Amino acid sequence: MKNSNHKAIAIVGVGAIMPDAANLPAFWNNIKTGKYSISEVSKDRWDSTLYYDPDPKAPDKTYSRIGGWVRDWKWDPLGWRLPIPPKVSDLMDLTQIWAISASREALQDFGYPEKQFDPERTAVILGNAMGGDQHLYSSARVLFPEYETMMANSGSFAAFPDKVKRILLEK
Repeated sequence: MKNSNHKAIAIVGVGAIMPDAANLPAFWNNIKTGKYSISEVSKDRWDSTLYYDPDPKAPDKTYSRIGGWVRDWKWDPLGWRLPIPPKVSDLMDLTQIWAISASREALQDFGYPEKQFDPERTAVILGNAMGGDQHLYSSARVLFPEYETMMANSGSFAAFPDKVKRILLEK
């Protein structure tokens, strides 16, 4: 058998932010207790009257109003003594915030800072389902019904000729 010790890895800490679970112990408890974390979308997440259509082929619509939602979760970089200025923190998106929070939890799960590690031989591996660089294009398209509603309710938009309004609202 070939010696593969030089390729060995060890997972020494885990962190997670999941639907109805702000951390890994809460997620594990949800699994053990059989908690069902799928529910209808709340209006503060997105307005189903703008985005929902039961027809799966309807353009720019979703045929589902259910999902797994992260709730009751706290972001407290100052309380956690993270060197993130409040103005920077206010501009971070959820993918960034959750990545930092889950990484922090994984390091704490390992025992850091009381337990030290070799930073040259340590990595924090992240996974997410929030989209990548191209996500901003799909987000703009997804948010179009809200933009359309705002334009329709704007006095300035109402003053445009009908032809201009149609061009601006074309999908």
